[in-house]
Amino acid sequence: MKQQFSNVSDIPSGARRLPASDERPMSDIVAELWENTELLVRKEVELAITEIERKADRLKAEVKREVMFAAIGGAVAYAGALALVAAAVLLLGKAVDPWISALIVGGILSAGGYAMLNRAKHVDYEPLAPTQTAHSLKRSAQTIKEAVHDAAR
Repeated sequence: MKQQFSNVSDIPSGARRLPASDERPMSDIVAELWENTELLVRKEVELAITEIERKADRLKAEVKREVMFAAIGGAVAYAGALALVAAAVLLLGKAVDPWISALIVGGILSAGGYAMLNRAKHVDYEPLAPTQTAHSLKRSAQTIKEAVHDAAR
């Protein structure tokens, strides 16, 4: 004997079904989910590549600038060393005042070159890891889990 229900709320929750026009085969739902997941993964990979390229370009510009500072600092330090050599020569040649001026100039140039070389050591590099993409992937995975969980109800 078939049980008759007068109201939809009288039907046990496990027995409720959608009208036939709203039902889709599970295979269609899984295929659509697979296609959307595949598209999502492709887009996430594209995002990761773009993010890494952007960070690599910034890193390249920073390294280029630091190499320039190192080269200029090396040249200035070399000029300071030459002045110190001239001071030593003057000191040995005469034990009078001209060597003091050469020593001061050489010391100043050497200190300036040393400061420029030290500047090249202190660089804050941003990690190349695609952090935005990783965060986006986590959000996407959570959304997919929630959608699958909701579809299973």
